[in-house]
Amino acid sequence: MVEIDWTGEDVRALRAAMRRSRYEFARLVGVTPRTVVLWENGRTTRMHAASQRLLDRVVSEADPVVVARFERAVTAGRGTDFEPEVIDSALDTETQLGRDIGLDKEVEDDDVRRRELLACIGVGLTGKAADLVAGEPEKMLATLDAGSISERRLGLLEQSAETLGKRVVQVPPHELLQTTLEQFRTVRGTLAQRQATHHQVRLVRTAGRLANVVGEILFNEGHLGQARMWYGTAIHAAQDIGDRYSEDIALAGLAYLPTYSDKPNEVLNLLGGRLEENPAHGPAAAWLWGMAARAHASLGNAVQFARCIEKSGRALENVGQEELTVGIFSYRPEKLAFYQAIGYSNLGRAAETAKAAARALTLYDPQETMEPALVRFEHATALLSAGEIDEACSVATQAITSNSTYIGLTVTKRARQFDAALAGFRGRTVTEWRQHARSVIESARTKA
Repeated sequence: MVEIDWTGEDVRALRAAMRRSRYEFARLVGVTPRTVVLWENGRTTRMHAASQRLLDRVVSEADPVVVARFERAVTAGRGTDFEPEVIDSALDTETQLGRDIGLDKEVEDDDVRRRELLACIGVGLTGKAADLVAGEPEKMLATLDAGSISERRLGLLEQSAETLGKRVVQVPPHELLQTTLEQFRTVRGTLAQRQATHHQVRLVRTAGRLANVVGEILFNEGHLGQARMWYGTAIHAAQDIGDRYSEDIALAGLAYLPTYSDKPNEVLNLLGGRLEENPAHGPAAAWLWGMAARAHASLGNAVQFARCIEKSGRALENVGQEELTVGIFSYRPEKLAFYQAIGYSNLGRAAETAKAAARALTLYDPQETMEPALVRFEHATALLSAGEIDEACSVATQAITSNSTYIGLTVTKRARQFDAALAGFRGRTVTEWRQHARSVIESARTKA
């Protein structure tokens, strides 16, 4: 006997081998004809264990000739030469259950259900109670079947979200918007169906991560209001399943908005409640402390900057490489060095800025589209503070002319700031910088 992991095609093959109508087959299995329709129409990607046991029993009790016919059909991967619809067509129209039947339409003439109701009446149950006793278990099984996503499909959706989270820092983010939105819609639609609890949790997490990617894209394109809504969705999804890590990652993403709107106090207010809990381990905690460190440096709070950047570094200690993934779902040592460079630059500590920037550049993947360019701007700013005008302009020019650099919100804002710091300076390298930066700066003014 072949081992069957039941699918809709297998059910059709068994019914064909038994030469039964859907109505007769349902009565034999002990389910409603409507459930057979659900099975055969492929609306169930993973049958409930109880359903599989019912079908296993039918096969085990079947005539050897029927079993042999069924095994041939399954092995061949197709139905037999018997066509089940031939018998179906002979049924009374009120009990005929074809593929055109709506899944919400109840079967009026169901002999199996009538017998169950009569049995209930026999033990003293009548009216609505008898109806519920007879019908609810089967409806529950049908609901479980109809809403169950396969492990393979769920894994693909999760993998897609992770891939998008990596790709969004490696290609112009707007190129991924359509794909990410389509994936989000797919996951949301799947969530609208009833899922097994462990699958539901994973789907919500996947939806939240896709929302995070959309937020990242919209932020980099300058659509801050829409980005806020998507980051908020990511946070809500993480809270719904108690996923603190994903919630912290989305919160760090949300903190970008006031950071690049020059509102450091708003950043600290946004992160304050979570940081009061003193998260102490992992990339997400490190990222939150890093964002707070940047805000304190913007306010000139050197002591608080040092405290937060130290906590950010400690949170990364003893973190395995498997957690330090590329993309927006983690926080890596190069990002820590970048945030150190930003902070030192805001505090006017040129030598430490240059050192941190150099360390960050050695760690960053040169294919990343924005942060290496931002690091170069911090380095250029430090050189400018040290009076090395030509070198500063050269480094800044490299930041916006690199083939990998995407000229999004963060890069345009930083280019404009560097250009403003060059006011009053003249020279060949300054002129070259301004020639390259003109279009970038104009873009920044348009978005401002």
